[in-house]
Amino acid sequence: MAEKNKKKGVKTTPKSENELNDCKKPSMKTASDVISRLLWDGSLPEDKFYVGYLDRFDGIVEKPFSALDWRDPAIVDNHTLALPKHRIQYFKYLTRKVWDKRKRLDIIFGSTGYPLSIHDFISKVDDDILNFRDENMDDDDPSEPNRTVSSYSEEIVNDEEIDVKDRPNFFIAARIQGEDTVAKLKEVSDYIKSKDEILGEICIPPEMMHMTFSILKLASPADVCDAIAAMQAVAAKNLPEVTLNLEGLDNFYHRVLYSRVEENERLTKLRDCLVNELTARNCTITDRYSFVPHVTIAKLSRPITRQRHSKFIDQYLYLKFEDDEFGTEKIESLYLCEMGAARREDGFYKCAYEISLNKLVDSS
Repeated sequence: MAEKNKKKGVKTTPKSENELNDCKKPSMKTASDVISRLLWDGSLPEDKFYVGYLDRFDGIVEKPFSALDWRDPAIVDNHTLALPKHRIQYFKYLTRKVWDKRKRLDIIFGSTGYPLSIHDFISKVDDDILNFRDENMDDDDPSEPNRTVSSYSEEIVNDEEIDVKDRPNFFIAARIQGEDTVAKLKEVSDYIKSKDEILGEICIPPEMMHMTFSILKLASPADVCDAIAAMQAVAAKNLPEVTLNLEGLDNFYHRVLYSRVEENERLTKLRDCLVNELTARNCTITDRYSFVPHVTIAKLSRPITRQRHSKFIDQYLYLKFEDDEFGTEKIESLYLCEMGAARREDGFYKCAYEISLNKLVDSS
């Protein structure tokens, strides 16, 4: 054909690098392959998987895998929810996608080169959910202790069972202040508010957006001084600059909505260094063995839960933003923040100390 075109004087354009790469892409396992494995592989808990599919009227709809009839739609009756395979857009394990047609993601089989096996990925997601802690989880109710999100599936304990003395009261965080990043995160909040006015109260104001490094119980002024000394020691090490990449939305039991922060070597090194310095000074770290980097966008409080008669943030309120990229943020300073309602003039949490990772800045 090239010779024929040459004779006719037709110029042939060489393929671009992207086109060549597309030609080399490995074959991806199909939705039918995923369905078969979930149905027949006993090592994968079918009841923890979800399916996102394209509905003719409602757009993307998500259902539990076990709620669908996986027989051929042509042989089931009109009262059975059977799904044509070509409408399937993705599969999830709990809140995390494990197969996505549009993004060519396949963790179930690893056909597109994902580094973790499906069983390793499931273990990681389970650990993240089990160990996830969010500072001041229910700041509207002073009787509610800071707990792992998984414990919210249990009945709320009586007030007399709570030892308030053991509650965390400080956390160390980096602020999210990039104009474009904050604007994109606020777009999610504004959309939630437009759909459910009551939920506007649970959205994190732009001036309070942050990523938490560690949650602490500091029982005395001396403990606060020790935490400050630990932060100073970290700053003095002149660690490589850390950049946070905010990509996609996730949730914990549909009670906390957040943007995922991609883990990287520099971020992990900074967090490990901070924990080591705090530990060396006998600071009480309540989330020592768990680190799920994230930027919270909205979190349910007990009063709002009672008012709405619902324990969940409905997924339709943020599904359209689920795969969005929210931007990057360089970590320039760390803040020792006090839990509670007190705020600074700029709207951020009241801080016992602020330190630049390049030079010391005392804001106490």
